[in-house]
Amino acid sequence: MRAILVFLEGTICDTRPRHHLGIGTPEFYRREALLKDLAVPGSVACLQQLAGRYEIVYLGARPASTLPYTEEWLETMGFPKGAIYLGETHGERLALVKELTDQHDFVAGIGDRWDDNEIHTEIGCLSIILKEFEGNWPDVPRRILKYERQAKIEENA
Repeated sequence: MRAILVFLEGTICDTRPRHHLGIGTPEFYRREALLKDLAVPGSVACLQQLAGRYEIVYLGARPASTLPYTEEWLETMGFPKGAIYLGETHGERLALVKELTDQHDFVAGIGDRWDDNEIHTEIGCLSIILKEFEGNWPDVPRRILKYERQAKIEENA
């Protein structure tokens, strides 16, 4: 099954409710703080729709120790199930995705930062960069389908 790589922070997860704790501090990553995060409007419905056709793979910029809370937050918010990978630094996330290309056939990556685009380029997929905390989620499925159609046309030419 083809897959979509989805970044957590800023893309589907509005972390602003805990910014007052200090980004990167131990308090910022406590379970109670993480569970106060909000889902970016439209992200749950869009990913639920895409999950019928694609495997959803999540990538977060947070410590590996937060994996149980991350899983809990995704489930509580109603996001579709999917593999979750966590790396605190951009370098760690880049190394992770290099390994993931052997396990997943990525058609698209969805993020909210320019360095997310670098990761999408590394795995050779469509890069969709949305506005942080606000993404234009209703447009995402159309963009992915358009990309796949164009790739099929080029393949058959």
